[in-house]
Amino acid sequence: MKRFNSFKTVLTEAKLGDCFEAAGREMLDLPDEMAKAGFRMVHAIVRGEGELKGRRFGHAFNKLGDMIFDNSNSKTVTMRKAAYFEQGGIDPKEKGAYVEYNKEKTLINLVKYKHWGPWDLNLSLEEEIPDDRKEIGKKRLRVPSKMLQTIKDKVNGQV
Repeated sequence: MKRFNSFKTVLTEAKLGDCFEAAGREMLDLPDEMAKAGFRMVHAIVRGEGELKGRRFGHAFNKLGDMIFDNSNSKTVTMRKAAYFEQGGIDPKEKGAYVEYNKEKTLINLVKYKHWGPWDLNLSLEEEIPDDRKEIGKKRLRVPSKMLQTIKDKVNGQV
């Protein structure tokens, strides 16, 4: 298993900051069995490491029970929830800093907002990053129109 800090340098590269899209795409073709088993997409405020040590910023990943799956930035990180949350300074009880979405809510929000997220995080909890804020991850990255129509059809039960 990779540790959260094993990809910290990638999180500072603007062109690869795709966590919201990567976590959202995991939900698009999620089998019903996985949805029923409790597979979720999570948007959370995390604490950075390395050059970003202690700085807070929005991040997205997926969760199933006690396991975290973070496929952002072309990485495959699988960790126990407790270790991932400790490493990233994630507090699920902090108001505005943690939101979980099931498949249905994810699809509805993709149609409603027309971007990958974040949707419900309190972004005032984020801290200024010394460099360009876009280097953390692309927020509100638009969902392509063809994909948006496919999602709408799924929400309306046509697929």
